[in-house]
Amino acid sequence: MVSRLKKIFLSLLFLLLISSAHAVKIEFVDYPEVVYTMEKSSVKFKIINDGFQKDTFYLSVWPSNWVSLERYFVTLYPGEEELLQFTVEPPMNAAGNIIFTVSARSTDTGQAGSGEIILNIKRRTGTYISDIRLNQDKLVPKETLVIQPILVNLDKTQSKQLVVKTRIAKDDRLIKMFEDELLLPPDTEKSLSIPFEIKNTYEYGIYSIQVSLYDKFGAPIHSKTSSFEIKKYSDFYEDRQMKKSLLETTFVINITNKGNYPQSFVVKETMPKMAKYFFYPEMEPTSQEEKENRVLYTWVLNDIKPEQSVVIVYHLRFGKAAFTLFIALLLLSFIISLFYKPTLLKKYSDFVDLEKGNLITLHVRNNSIRDIHNVVVKDTVPPVFTVVKEFETLKPEIKVTPTGTTLVWKIDRIGPREDRILTYRVKPVMHIEGKIRLPKAYFSYKSGKMIISKVAEKIVSLRKK
Repeated sequence: MVSRLKKIFLSLLFLLLISSAHAVKIEFVDYPEVVYTMEKSSVKFKIINDGFQKDTFYLSVWPSNWVSLERYFVTLYPGEEELLQFTVEPPMNAAGNIIFTVSARSTDTGQAGSGEIILNIKRRTGTYISDIRLNQDKLVPKETLVIQPILVNLDKTQSKQLVVKTRIAKDDRLIKMFEDELLLPPDTEKSLSIPFEIKNTYEYGIYSIQVSLYDKFGAPIHSKTSSFEIKKYSDFYEDRQMKKSLLETTFVINITNKGNYPQSFVVKETMPKMAKYFFYPEMEPTSQEEKENRVLYTWVLNDIKPEQSVVIVYHLRFGKAAFTLFIALLLLSFIISLFYKPTLLKKYSDFVDLEKGNLITLHVRNNSIRDIHNVVVKDTVPPVFTVVKEFETLKPEIKVTPTGTTLVWKIDRIGPREDRILTYRVKPVMHIEGKIRLPKAYFSYKSGKMIISKVAEKIVSLRKK
């Protein structure tokens, strides 16, 4: 008999030791005296491992349909405790004292412990915000968020004059506020539609929405919150303009950040390699690269803020090139005028041939590259000579004056590289000793629309051998 009692005592002691090895306790440490419907309230509690072994516990709260538990599993060493909480948001139709049970069950042995708390649930008003509906919860710039608060009046007989204020904030910084006034009839549910355009100046991230309900005297009635996200968004607008003048072309490139965060942008301009001699940028390029017959200019624009614009202006200036070309053409024209212009060469013999007379030759040559017209060659013979009336070439017009004899030849046209030889003879009217130098001959011609007059390029006297 004694032996049997001893066995029972040992069995009970063993069971007691096992149960104490896995004991768990729940203690409530902070909770509200009153919980209001349609509002979130927090209840803080401690879970304590009273056993002798490390254990993991599964947590639950009942009733669970209004409750959001912070954590569902917790691991504790012997004697260790941890502070947790759950939030409760009763619906509008809930009221009275309601018992909430927090349970912790060991995942090793299945043994459980629990704690109960009674919450006094009250209704603040019969007018409240039942929900905040959004057309979407993730948006990018240029899209529109539609906020729809659902307003409820439970009063069966009385209408409510209400003011609805909708605040949109990010990190406790007010972004925008909307205010609406409305009359809510008895026993009615009504929704508002509040459009909020997403601009690229709003930085990306999570935004909060708080809809607050006030009576006609400005007293707060109810408030409800929601949130949405503006996603990271990249977009650039590029505007190019070209302005031309006589000797300059200006290029204007306007870059605007239409995204919602600071970004970098790269502008590349390629042009023929020859253009680099006329290239004048107002902002120096970051790099320059020549490849084959092209040159590539690159500008790297760093940290352009939303809605910030950066303007790149560069000019292709041809003034210096035009001036250089003008000087070159002027020089070329001068060279051409020296070597490729119509010329008149006068030749005569300075010995006297009494029988035939002295031969005088006028050699007209068109060295230019175009026809010359209305060529007039004019020569003068001093009075000490008389002109022989017989002409071997084209006969001139002859006019005798007291100062001598004037000979005039008229030629309609002389082509490029063409020559005309005009000759005449003179005899002295008296005995001449020594040398007499004949005057220069003159000629004029029309080239294009210009009439040009010239003196003989050279006068050559031929001596008798």
